[in-house]
Amino acid sequence: MVDVFDLRILTTLQEDARISMPELSERVGLSAPACYRRVRALRDQGSIEREIALVAPGTMGWPVTMVVLVMLERDRGRIIDEIVARLQRAPEVTDAWYVTGDHDLVLHVAAKDMASYDAFTNRVLHADENVRSFTTLVVMRQAKTMAPLPPAGSIKVP
Repeated sequence: MVDVFDLRILTTLQEDARISMPELSERVGLSAPACYRRVRALRDQGSIEREIALVAPGTMGWPVTMVVLVMLERDRGRIIDEIVARLQRAPEVTDAWYVTGDHDLVLHVAAKDMASYDAFTNRVLHADENVRSFTTLVVMRQAKTMAPLPPAGSIKVP
């Protein structure tokens, strides 16, 4: 269970995961050793899933981004597990969500160009008999990126 100090730590780390422990402790109002213990506990309990560097996809040679809406023939557990495993192995898929509604999966896909995206769809989507259809939305511009989440109770509704 997280308390007010844990929420302060998590909020600060979402904005800058490279902050020094002394600076973090000053911002949240705890000693550096107490902060370190709490950060370690937050990692161990899964509140901090991982710490990564967000690199612009174009820098890595993947300048084209798509959101892909996938509809399956059936959404049985085994079928979902199989396609999720395939998506986890596909380097082009940066995020994948199993969702409710008209579609079964939403994918965030990066590509070098449209030809490489076509190769991805043939290799991963068209080749799967459980994929009924998919719709590709080409991202023109990213309007917001991995924004930090404030504690739920801190949002004031006018």
